[in-house]
Amino acid sequence: MKKTLLILGAFSLFAINSFSQTTVELFKDINPTGSSEPWQFVEYKGKMYFSAIDDTHGEEVWVSDGTSAGTQLFIDINPSLSSSFPSDYIEFADKLIFVAYDPTNGREVWITDGTPANTGTLKDINPSGNSNPKNFTISGGKLFFTADNGVNGEELWVTDGTLANTKMVMDINLAGDSDPSNLIDYQGKLYWVANNNVNGEEIWVTDGTLANTNMMKDINFNPMATGPSDLTVYNGKFYFQANDAIDGFQLWVSDGSSTNTQLLKIINTLTNSSPNSFTEFNGKLYFVADDGVNGVELWVTDGTSANTTLVKDINQAGDSSPRNFVRHDGKLFFTAYDNTHGNELWVTDGTSANTNMVKDIYIGENDSDPYYLISYKNRLYFRAEATNGNNQLYESDGTAAGTYVVEPAVAPYPDPCNRLFGIFEYRDSLYFSAQYTNIGAELYRLGRGTVGVKTQEIASFKAFPNPANEVLTITTENNASFSLLDMTGKILKTFEVDQQKEISIADLNAGMYILKENVYGSHVKIIKQ
Repeated sequence: MKKTLLILGAFSLFAINSFSQTTVELFKDINPTGSSEPWQFVEYKGKMYFSAIDDTHGEEVWVSDGTSAGTQLFIDINPSLSSSFPSDYIEFADKLIFVAYDPTNGREVWITDGTPANTGTLKDINPSGNSNPKNFTISGGKLFFTADNGVNGEELWVTDGTLANTKMVMDINLAGDSDPSNLIDYQGKLYWVANNNVNGEEIWVTDGTLANTNMMKDINFNPMATGPSDLTVYNGKFYFQANDAIDGFQLWVSDGSSTNTQLLKIINTLTNSSPNSFTEFNGKLYFVADDGVNGVELWVTDGTSANTTLVKDINQAGDSSPRNFVRHDGKLFFTAYDNTHGNELWVTDGTSANTNMVKDIYIGENDSDPYYLISYKNRLYFRAEATNGNNQLYESDGTAAGTYVVEPAVAPYPDPCNRLFGIFEYRDSLYFSAQYTNIGAELYRLGRGTVGVKTQEIASFKAFPNPANEVLTITTENNASFSLLDMTGKILKTFEVDQQKEISIADLNAGMYILKENVYGSHVKIIKQ
């Protein structure tokens, strides 16, 4: 007996609720012979730039205008399959700055205006090898970074985007590397941690000129001690952890002056509290610290010692070690560990009572390790490891019931998101690397329908007969666009249907196919006899 299937538009291709819908699709197969592993996404002049691998050029810079056809290699910096390994993209002074390797200059700073013709090295900082630039930070209208010129060691550099004004700020450590780290912009000046080989690791400040580059304060008089870290601006000051050689690593605060750089609170009276992972949320600063009693847990401060308190002892048997904080839907989401559930997704509104695990994704005392959390259209998306041990893309509305895997209808590969190294929002969609089929880890796109669309407003369609032999008839309420895909997700046919149309499938091999309505993502499996 022939079956006629009614497919409603609210029945999503991937995942759905009553008011909006999520669709996931292969955006571009960049590397036909393997994995392209796209990552390091950035938007510049309305286009998306990223790093990806293909079988002709190796790992190079790619660019997209939001269409598959407009996604292409931007420039081959290191030809003949010898990758340039581009990374650290940042927009500055209407240019895109990044780091790349070529055999002539080594690994240096590159600059582009968005055209291949005007793309090249900003400066060969280390003529004898790689300068390995990193830690790009904009402050006071200048771009600061760290690099090694082969003579002075790794020091702080600055540029205005021109060759002439790309220079070392100061040779802080005359005996070697000053190892600059923890760069932040605060009140138009750059603050960072460096070691001058005399005072040890301390906080320094500069406006980009040699004359105005100084150590802010010698907090620890032991030159061999580990220095301050986790510098974070909050409410007109900046906070960090530091060791004054008396109290261990505790919570400090500064207004940028030596006098007003002070210990805020001794959280652990016995040893280091090591406050880190500072995140501002609802007018307060949340962070992770160890008070010596409850272990490494979630803390909060309003900038006063009296109101610097433990939010919740999540793991009463040890450390919960919260991390991966993201603000979403008026709450703070993060990952944390307890001895019953492992490392899972948690949420807080800032109170102990409302600090709870969202869902035990990897059932039992196992870690799902949620990572790359991003807030997008009143949902939270992230990579996590399911109970079967495979990495998947998850969607969450902040409830256990509303936290689930999203993936294409055709997803035979068991561990699709093990090569996902970031999720990026561009032109109202999310982009990420995944391996849902046997074509390798490629560029996928996730879109979410407008919240508030009513189910009855979404067009329905019928597809019959099913199974079919030579002709498939499709009827719709209104004009709609359709695609016919094989079970690997490859699009075989694309066509428009205005109320009714017969589609020839005589050229297809016997087997199962997917008929997809392209706007809302509704789908049905079609059997070709």
